[in-house]
Amino acid sequence: MSLRDKTIEELEEIEEEINEQEREHGYLNYSIKIDLYREMYRKLSQFVRQNGEDYQSSLDYVKRKLVYNLIYYGTYLKTEYQKDDYLARSCLEEALQYDQKNPLAAYRLGFLSYKFNDYIKAIHYFQTALDHDQYHKQHLYHLNEQQQFNAHLYLTNCSLHLAKDTYEKMNQLPFAKIQDIPNEELSPLFNRLLENEKYMLQNAFYKISKDVTDTCSKAECEQLISSPPPNTLLLYFSDRNITALFNGQEVSLTQDQGYMLSYFLIKSSEQYPATRHHFSVVDTIRPNTYIQSVNRLRNRLSNQGFPAFIQRTRFQEEAAYYYDENYPFMVMYRVDEEIEYR
Repeated sequence: MSLRDKTIEELEEIEEEINEQEREHGYLNYSIKIDLYREMYRKLSQFVRQNGEDYQSSLDYVKRKLVYNLIYYGTYLKTEYQKDDYLARSCLEEALQYDQKNPLAAYRLGFLSYKFNDYIKAIHYFQTALDHDQYHKQHLYHLNEQQQFNAHLYLTNCSLHLAKDTYEKMNQLPFAKIQDIPNEELSPLFNRLLENEKYMLQNAFYKISKDVTDTCSKAECEQLISSPPPNTLLLYFSDRNITALFNGQEVSLTQDQGYMLSYFLIKSSEQYPATRHHFSVVDTIRPNTYIQSVNRLRNRLSNQGFPAFIQRTRFQEEAAYYYDENYPFMVMYRVDEEIEYR
């Protein structure tokens, strides 16, 4: 029986079964969860139309979970270890169907459109992100200062690209051969385009170590990965996957594991360890689920010869974990992608 033939109660039971499987095995089945929330949303929407406000709160809750999964996990639908830009774009577009004013979904679509040289769409999405950023009800989807700056920079470059393309096409018209088309005024704009592109390439990635946040190019990140410093933990969110490296050992991480490790490295300390509440976004994480998730991350690293640098303690009567700082670390990820739990 397909999800479409299930009752809302049966769909809720399936959701609990999926959650239980995730707690036991640590595998996040993004595809099934997104399909499930789509069907729950469809059915609850019908109930709201038929029964007024009785089901509205349930519909809003399911929509929040669906939008969250589409934005944060849609890029990993084929495999939990590898990104797919085309799937990401499709899922982000769907997220905007449910939440038309979501600034983060629009921002990421702007970045992907720019990456695919679709500057008209990129302008639309970046402008949408900026227009709705301060008014969106959920802080989770607000742009940070770097993303706001990038959105303006990308908007500028999109306009310059379109102006450049239009000017080049105009010069190819037969009529242009008998006209003296001025280009002195446009040359500074084209130079600005090149300067902006150079700036974005040189500052495409964050490079975060203890107490220091720098930016660097993708080439610099890959150089560090190919020739890593000794006794240093590297965590690299590349354009395709998430990798942790230490003294010649390398391990691929899921999206959740990568985010969790980055939080331990950047945010936690022995005085302020991370509890399950630091990772709860749309759902509250159960204590045992959090402990199991951290243990799977620790085991995945230790099985590849990484030292035991994530320590367990108690904080505010909860199981908590922190990075022990015995080794220096470096976290690298695109400035266009917010990876912190908020």
